[in-house]
Order: sequence, then C-alpha cells, then structure tokens
Amino acid sequence: MKYLFFDLEYASSKGGISKICEFGYVLTDESFNVLERDNFIIDPYITREKWDWRVVNRILTREVSEYESSPRFDEYYYDIKKLILDADYVLGHTLDKDAKALNQDCERYNLPSIDYDFYDIKIFYKKFSNTKNDTSVSKMLEELKIEGEEREHDAETDAFNTMLELKQMMSVLNVSLSELIELVPEAKDRTENYIVKSIEENIIEREIKLKESLESGDGSNDIKQNGENRKRYHQFLDNVKPQKEGGGVFNGKKVSISANYEEHHFRQMLNLVQLITNEGGTVILNESLSDVFAKYDVVLEDDSLRDDSKLKHVMEANENRSNIEIIDFSDLLCRLSVTEDELDNMPMPSFDFLFEEGAIIKDRKDLAVINRIKNSKKVEKVDRNGNKIVYSSENSASLTLGDLFGDIFSKFLEDEDK
Repeated sequence: MKYLFFDLEYASSKGGISKICEFGYVLTDESFNVLERDNFIIDPYITREKWDWRVVNRILTREVSEYESSPRFDEYYYDIKKLILDADYVLGHTLDKDAKALNQDCERYNLPSIDYDFYDIKIFYKKFSNTKNDTSVSKMLEELKIEGEEREHDAETDAFNTMLELKQMMSVLNVSLSELIELVPEAKDRTENYIVKSIEENIIEREIKLKESLESGDGSNDIKQNGENRKRYHQFLDNVKPQKEGGGVFNGKKVSISANYEEHHFRQMLNLVQLITNEGGTVILNESLSDVFAKYDVVLEDDSLRDDSKLKHVMEANENRSNIEIIDFSDLLCRLSVTEDELDNMPMPSFDFLFEEGAIIKDRKDLAVINRIKNSKKVEKVDRNGNKIVYSSENSASLTLGDLFGDIFSKFLEDEDK
C-alpha cells in the first residue's frame, strides 16, 4: 500500500485563482515508512506585480528568484499525475483547496484533469478531538504532542508533518486507515473533470441561498441588526439608481426614515429607497446628517409613543444647529405620490444590479458566488510556448484549437515527453 501526502504553496490566489509555486509530497507505505519525498519548486509564470507580496514576505520560505528560475507546472505535470494515480490513498491538510489549485493549473496549461479520491486530515482531526473548529497543521502538532519538522510553510515539510499527525491519530485510536475512514466518512472527497466535489456542492448551496435571498430576503419583512435582510438593504442603498425621472421633490436631499417603520418593513423600505432616488434624493443610514427625517409614531398599549432612537438623534442634531426637516411618514408618502396600501402591495425590487459591472458588493461570500455565476467558464491558460490565453464560454471566438481538442493535444504532448 502507498500513502501519498501532499501540500502546496501559492505565489498568488488573487481572484480565487491560485498559481502554484511548490508541490511538496511524502510517499509512505502503510506503516508510514517514507519511500520517497521531495518538493517541486515551480515557476508560477506570472509577472512580479501579480505575486501576492504578503505571502512572499510572511509565508513562503524561498526567494522569488528561486521560484522564477525553476520549471513551470506543465514540466512537473506527469510526475505529479503519476504520484497521485499510483497511490492507494491521497491525503493532506485542507486538501480540497490544494486539489482545486491543481485543477486550475491543469486548466491553465491545457492539461487533462487528474481525477482521484482524497482524504482530509483536518476533518479526521475534528472527529478525533471532538471539535467543530478547523485546526492548523502547527496547532495540530502541538495538541497531538508531536515534535514535527521545522520550516513551516515549506510544502514538503507540511506534507511530512501532516503524515505524522495521521500516524499519531491512528496509533491513539488503534485503527487502520480504512477503519478510520469508516469512522469519519465525511473526510473523503473527490476531484474529477477539474471539479472538487465538496467545493462544488458548497458553491451550489450558496448559489441557491443567494437566489432565494435575492428573491425574498430571509423570508421575513424585518430588518434585524445582523440579519440577511439588513445586508440586502445595505446592498440596495449602495447600488440603487433612478429607474425613471420623477418630479424632483427630494432633489439633492438626504432622507432618513424612522427606525419604528424601518425595522418591520423590509420590502417597503426597498421600494421607498427607489422612489426617493427617482425623485432625486438619497436615503442615508446616519439620520443626524439628513436633510429630511420622516418620523413614524407607534402607539403602545398604555397610549404612550414608542421611543424612536433615530428621532432622538435628529432632535439632538437640531439642538446643535442642524436644520433637519422633520415630517410625518404620511407626508413622506404624499410627496412621493403613493399611498401606504400601494406601498404595501409593491413587489420586491430586483437585485439584478449585483451582476452588473461595477456593482458594490461588500460581502465576500456574495461576491465569490456572484463572480462564479458571471465568470464560471472564464479560464486563463498558457500554451506550450508560454503564450497566455484567456477565454470564457460566452466568448467562443477566442478559443484555440488546443482548447477545442484539449485531450488530443495533451496526448500528443504525453507521447512527446515519453
């Protein structure tokens, strides 16, 4: 039996596209005797400005010049492929990320996908230590009381230390690797046709959740402090544009609306933002900086009025020489030429603007999913002569013969190498 442990280091992962600069591995038998180990130092074939200099300065253990003077990924491809496909088990720490990076470089150089099952040591450790938290390689060594090799973030060293961690867990539990896999089946993953199963499933789930959220928010009509609807509300404020020309009743005015109304009227607030924008105004979150404030009275059981924190801040601002106009909510609707019933019956506004070029998207998870939907087929490749190719499924005119007949071209390359 052969166990392959591998780890990667990246020159850059900007835009979610990783450029590999180290492939470190350790090959052992089932008793963890080391049969072979090495670290392939790789020229990521990018210009200096595309390197992630935070990673260079804080993580990588070699000079950029050493990487740049090394062979490119395509020159290591068949060695890497043979190592992976000849192994009985492929293992590593957070290996889904590394498998994805390998896929990206295979696509980049127009090389066939390497398809294989693999197992994540980090997930084994979650069950072993009864934790839901991710644990780093160095922290795992410490908690397992293992004296691993030094030089953290050298890919070969990290692969070796990951091997030691699996060996220790199996020793403590007194189980074989196959038995450990039976105990922790969720540690198994697969990459096939350039797609990592677990990553794809997570992205599809996020796409579904994003679509549902854009259609109806979180299902309620409330804008809670840290809720999904508040995030959508802020996105709408960041990106709203006039949909039609109004009469300009709020031309150049900054408008704020009572918290008493805002917190339980998510859909209505989105439509109010659009209506005010159509009238030349801007809805702002900081009521103390507004020109117009619309108050909304809520009467409690004892006939007293519910406190409105925003109104309080507006009155304090006016006491300090601001000149904010305070109007009733009904007056706001009158100026917008809409009744409260009409406002209540307006449909949910569209969030299609999030997919437009230049959209402001501050939430990183949303941005990742939206970019995937927009650019899922966009790939940067490098041909055998080092020429860069960028294409997408929506721009088939830019495809090369190598793109269209990749398997045939790759077979030619394989025969040439042999």
